[in-house]
Amino acid sequence: MKISQAQEESYKIIEEHNKKHNLKHNKETVFPHLIEEVGELATELNHGIDSWRENFDEEKLSEEMADVLDQLFNLATDHNIDLEKAFKKKIKKLRKRFYLEEKNYT
Repeated sequence: MKISQAQEESYKIIEEHNKKHNLKHNKETVFPHLIEEVGELATELNHGIDSWRENFDEEKLSEEMADVLDQLFNLATDHNIDLEKAFKKKIKKLRKRFYLEEKNYT
């Protein structure tokens, strides 16, 4: 799935959920929710770092990463940002910064 497709699908799901439950999307809560998800990701990463913890769960880590992406997609959509386009631009800048060959990422 392309980034643009994932971004669109993520937002469509939240819109359908809100419509089904007669809720109004609140743009102001998306960023705090993103921060919450980043905190949950940090907790899972710490489980992997702390050798005394035996409950590190790679599946849970990947789930938290997906939660962060989901909220980032929603935040981007709320601000009319095409993340696929923005990420392609970022890759181009990184390649230039680190003197790597230019590639076409379409």
